[in-house]
Amino acid sequence: MKFKTIAPLKEACKIARSKVFTTTGLVFSLSIGSAAILASCGGGGSDSSSTSSSASTEITTLVTSVNGVSNVICQRNAQCIDFIFAGVAQMPTTLSQLATPYTNTSTNIITLSQIPFVQGENSATAFSSEGSVFQMSTNPALDVVGFPGQGTRLFIGNGLPTTPMGNYPVQPNDPAYSYYAALPGGVNPAGTTPATGQPPTGYVNAAAIGISPYPLEGRIPLNPVVSGAYPINSLIVGITLTGAAWHVEKANDASGNYYNPLNALPNDKCYGHPYNQQYHYHSYSWKCFDQGTSGKQSPVYGFALDGFPITGPRGPDGKEWTNADLDICHGRESELDIPDGRGGFTKKLTYHYVLNREYPHSVGCFRGKVNYNQALGPDNPPNTPPGDFGTNPFMKEGFLYQNVASPTSPIRR
Repeated sequence: MKFKTIAPLKEACKIARSKVFTTTGLVFSLSIGSAAILASCGGGGSDSSSTSSSASTEITTLVTSVNGVSNVICQRNAQCIDFIFAGVAQMPTTLSQLATPYTNTSTNIITLSQIPFVQGENSATAFSSEGSVFQMSTNPALDVVGFPGQGTRLFIGNGLPTTPMGNYPVQPNDPAYSYYAALPGGVNPAGTTPATGQPPTGYVNAAAIGISPYPLEGRIPLNPVVSGAYPINSLIVGITLTGAAWHVEKANDASGNYYNPLNALPNDKCYGHPYNQQYHYHSYSWKCFDQGTSGKQSPVYGFALDGFPITGPRGPDGKEWTNADLDICHGRESELDIPDGRGGFTKKLTYHYVLNREYPHSVGCFRGKVNYNQALGPDNPPNTPPGDFGTNPFMKEGFLYQNVASPTSPIRR
């Protein structure tokens, strides 16, 4: 199976001045900064709090995406992608579903005990002598461009989390090997070979992709404001307090079909794997995070690119929220203890996204605008052109984003 090389959408996105490259593995690498609008993002949310399921000590199943659910319409049980991003990635308008041994396509249920997880539970020192490096800080007096008066939350790290990671590259005797070996490894579109350890000719297949540190850096609003429901326009949707990133819940094959990543490809036991050597989480990642206190609300596990917190599945009453309890962006408002970057917490009533067992599992769309240029790391010298655009080859995938709050135009409904 081979992935396609896609030409730039010059007419659709006037700010794109870079090439669009080959995708790697199952998760696409194609993102483009956009001041444009999504044609069909709409729908309403719910403030329901009475439909929560009972808290359980052990979850045995996940609910995957429905076959044919929209990739572009913002709604419950879906994750909407900006039409520029979707166009660059040649993403179809709907998501498909694979009949993997652990997925029941009649019920949309994934049985966790049947997933051939990637073996191994390695600490970050297995991939870098310095281990996991990560720091979050806050600066109320310094604003992200496009968000006056909102302050800044800053992340600095090397992309390696404090949670255990599987044996990547995937070994031939691993139960998950056949899934990875069946896919081409590709090449890193941003030309980051020296930093990620990628061979100049690319990977022989997806099983050959390992894990390496990379410069993780992001600036997001400290005090974000809900202003709409905006489609996602990047591969990364958030940064965890364990020092890694969350990616979009979309995965493509060589034929141009897209799936829920967990439906299509086994991850490790923390529901993560590498893309271009960069480890990231999917879906049920909160299984490996600090669970907090039983019977109470799940803690904050990280932050989305728009600045809003991302928590685990339990509400204030200790019961797990279902998608019926969440809005079209997979979130709701709660009073949270938010890490302040100085070892303490700030109690605040705020909107937040919820990691739960039902697709899209994390961020479905953004409730606040995003400055992708700042959220996805600084420009990458010395080959970055001057101006308001950035081409960080790690978190930005080599593409250009305006240094503005995006989208700059109203969403067309």
